[in-house]
Amino acid sequence: MDFKDTYPDYVPIEEHIRRARIERSLALAQMFAAAAAGIGRGIGKLVAACAGLKGEPALILPKEAPHR
Repeated sequence: MDFKDTYPDYVPIEEHIRRARIERSLALAQMFAAAAAGIGRGIGKLVAACAGLKGEPALILPKEAPHR
């Protein structure tokens, strides 16, 4: 016995639920893809910023503290 044979009136509802699940899965996949792309861009910017700092001194401090 199949569900479709037993309850033929619910077949359109079952198809609607199946489509909703597919749409939800697609939305989650797009969210994860956007998050991964954002993380990749962030890491790229961080690497570019660190590469730009290689020629500059980290911090220049005075040799003696000023007297007051």
